[in-house]
This record gives sequence, C-alpha cells and structure tokens, in this order.
Amino acid sequence: MKKVFEKLVQLGMIALCLVFCQTCTNDYIKGGDHKVISNYQKIISENIFTTATFSPIYKESTIKIAGLPIKTYDFDYSFEVGNQHYEGKKTFNKLPKGSQTKVFYLKENPNFNTFNPQSDLKAEKDKNNATGNLYWGIFWGVLGLIMLAGFIINIREFINNRKLENQNLSADS
Repeated sequence: MKKVFEKLVQLGMIALCLVFCQTCTNDYIKGGDHKVISNYQKIISENIFTTATFSPIYKESTIKIAGLPIKTYDFDYSFEVGNQHYEGKKTFNKLPKGSQTKVFYLKENPNFNTFNPQSDLKAEKDKNNATGNLYWGIFWGVLGLIMLAGFIINIREFINNRKLENQNLSADS
C-alpha cells in the first residue's frame, strides 16, 4: 500500500510540474493585456483625475528576500466621481506621505483607475518583451519530463520484478 501511495504522490508531482509549465508558457504567450494597455493610454491622454483618500487602517507585511526584510503596505482607498463612490486597493513599498493622493481614472469607467498611469502602462507593455515566464515554463517542463522518466523507469522495474517473481513461483511448482 505504501508503494501505491508513493506512486500516486509521484504522479501528482508530475502533474503539478506540467500545470506550472503550462501556466508560465501561457503567460509568456499572452504577454501584456491589450485592453489594459489601451485603457492606460486613454487615461494618459484624457488626464482626468481626482483626489483619493486612503483608509487609516492598512496591512503591513514583511517578507525576506535573500535574507533581507522587505516591507509592503496594503491600503484601501476611495474617491468620488459625479456623486458616485469608488474604491480600490494599492500596495506600496513605503508608507504614503499623506492620507490623500491623486488618482487617475478612465472617464467611461472610473473603476479602472491608477495612481501612476505611465508606470503601469510601461509595466504592462514590458510583459510583451519579458522572457522570465518562458524560462520558468521551460524549467517546469524539463523537471516534469525528468520526473516522468524516473516514474517510467520505476514502473518498468516493478513490472520486471513481478514477472521474475511469477516465473520463480511457476518454476517452484
């Protein structure tokens, strides 16, 4: 029973590697979202903005990268356009200097908004040229294939051992 469980875990790991491979390669193929790029370009050309107010309650998180602690701050914010209330969330690497900031929004859909449209546009366009997802996809695919080869070798050994056991039992009879 233990060997069956081990084989199922191996199959699960192989499947997980293949899912990661597919996800990463799909993200690479997709690149930047053309609708989002178009919306950021509209925001920049329209240059419509208002003042957003940050919630006084925020979440502080600390993660360690290469042993160095890095803090992030997650804020909720809200703003009004034409007596309509809108909300959003934003993560910062350092605390904002005030309780309010300028928020740029899409005239026909204020739910699509940003604090820095030029930076967000550049980041979205950079997704079209980024190869990191491709490399990760290749890594996960190769790892999955290596694990699959090992699994097949183990199954072949198991089958051959069973055949030998059956031959030994029939020879003893």
